[in-house]
Amino acid sequence: MDASKFKRCGYELVDWSIKYMETLDDRKPLPDVQPGWLWDVVPKEAPEKGEAFERIMRDLEPVVLHRMAHWQHRQFFSYFPAGNAWSSIMGDIFSNATGVNGTNWGSCPVCTELEIIVCDWCCKFLGMPKFFLSQYSCPESEGAGIIQHSASEAIFYSMMWAREDAVRKLRQRFPNKPRAILLNMLIAYCNNECHSCVERGSLMGAIRLRKLEPDNEGGIKADTLRNAIKQDMESGLIPFYHCAIIGSTGITSADDLMEVGEICEQYDMWLHCDAAYAGSSFACQEMRHCMQGYEYVWSTNVNTNKWMMCNFEASLHWVRYKSKAVDPMTGWEEEVYKTPYPPDLKHYAVPATRRFRAYKLWCVIRNYGVEGIRRYCRNHINLAKLFEKYVKRDDRFEVCGPVRFGLCAFRLKGLNEATSRLLDALNFSRRIHMVPSHFHEKVVIRFALCAEYANEEDIDVAWRVIDEFASVILREYEKEMANDVAMKNLYNKQHHHDELAAIRKDPKIEQEEREAEQTVAELKQRQQMRADGVIKGIDAVAVDGSWDRGDSNVFKEFDKYLHEHPEETEDKIYHDPNFPAKAQSMLHLHQIEDTVSHAPGTAPGGSGAPAPPAAPPTAVASRAATAAASAAASRAAVDDE
Repeated sequence: MDASKFKRCGYELVDWSIKYMETLDDRKPLPDVQPGWLWDVVPKEAPEKGEAFERIMRDLEPVVLHRMAHWQHRQFFSYFPAGNAWSSIMGDIFSNATGVNGTNWGSCPVCTELEIIVCDWCCKFLGMPKFFLSQYSCPESEGAGIIQHSASEAIFYSMMWAREDAVRKLRQRFPNKPRAILLNMLIAYCNNECHSCVERGSLMGAIRLRKLEPDNEGGIKADTLRNAIKQDMESGLIPFYHCAIIGSTGITSADDLMEVGEICEQYDMWLHCDAAYAGSSFACQEMRHCMQGYEYVWSTNVNTNKWMMCNFEASLHWVRYKSKAVDPMTGWEEEVYKTPYPPDLKHYAVPATRRFRAYKLWCVIRNYGVEGIRRYCRNHINLAKLFEKYVKRDDRFEVCGPVRFGLCAFRLKGLNEATSRLLDALNFSRRIHMVPSHFHEKVVIRFALCAEYANEEDIDVAWRVIDEFASVILREYEKEMANDVAMKNLYNKQHHHDELAAIRKDPKIEQEEREAEQTVAELKQRQQMRADGVIKGIDAVAVDGSWDRGDSNVFKEFDKYLHEHPEETEDKIYHDPNFPAKAQSMLHLHQIEDTVSHAPGTAPGGSGAPAPPAAPPTAVASRAATAAASAAASRAAVDDE
């Protein structure tokens, strides 16, 4: 390919990218494929001779697009946002076109210095402590900011830096003990809600790790950490590191940094704060209450490819004392390494080579401004709060954990198996995509806002799909296990839900429920749900990063406990006669309120006079119109409350 062909194909590819984003919602968020499908589509051997790029581009649709999970889809609510701003794409094109290698300052001065500058920019507008700034911005600072590939790498490097710092201190106390013995004396801690990369990092770093059980909101308190430290010190171990979280993968829980920070300072421990997802929201002043205690933090990370709209991969990583990061990576045991000025960023990671990642982040920040980042975060937070209201208005469901950021974890009340069945059916329908996680002994579904321009209509459409499939799953469950004592209360709620929905029938909703029934029936035909290879293939991939910590035996024990103690499934609000009548679903809220004022035998206004005959329901022009009308009525009802 020469320059002219690159120009022609480049224009074509840009046009294709724009068309893809504009027509994305015409596709389903999840593909209908089985593992290994691609081996039957592409050649078994690499081509001996090159092909025209036009021919390669012709394979985009049949080979790639039809089998892709569309992370930018408006009904893709899995994992976390995947940054995809046009300005970031443009920045990536430039950095790829230049092909620079930022091995050190001399190999590409702008690659090194722009990375330091954007890290300082972000440090300032996120409200991070000044000790994370470079000496360019704060001469008295001993810290530094760099861009790593991912949050997992940032956490791993912080563990290594903390480990080597601890070994250096132990050598002063035990000069004659070999390194292996010193390493075996150390122990690190983390919240059990932390991403699985913490545990993987400890395995790679030969670090003993103790996971701490969080409280009912998913955070670690001072007493929990203090008691664990005392127990381990009595056993002869030396605590050296704690990984705290703000915005966990599972339910976006947060540790109390003020409490755990004081403990870490007391025991001379390295405190790392994983703010990969939630960290970008610190640009909003109202979210900085989560940062209380950051003065105790020695290192932290924030993923710009989540909530800062930057394409993967670009994870901001700050360290309080850059010498503690640089020295171990340069063989400090042999010689005292003096940090060069300007710095060589290769010493903050394993690779000696560095991509020019800072440029795309520079483009995004300049294009959107800090105000645009705040607007993006606030929109997702507000939409997550709206979804939380949907869940709370439907007494078949419960919210699990606080909804602080752009994610709401929820589940069907009762057995874990019911929630798992619901999620299987939702993902099998491919109308919406979510992934599971767990909180203590409960299986939960993560509803994560991902689309950059997500709006209230998207929430309403998503809830309608969830509502339809929940009804179908619970009816099927009752057919199979009508006498299940652990599900009896949920059955009663479903009966009440069906009664409310039947008061004013909506042909559109009825048709969608019939389609949901067909989907569930097809799923059951594939060897009793979750046993089929397709479903296994989905489950093996469509999980969040904390799921592999989930113990299926714990989930089964929880279900067993509910069978033995069915009274635990009772809902006081549902049985409280003094509790005002509420719609079981915000989807039907406007219909229920209509029914209260137009009850049979009652005139509008509740005067007791005979009501006029109800007008026949009219067809809705489009799904979007139905969703918008339902969302408007729901929001109005919530505001009136």
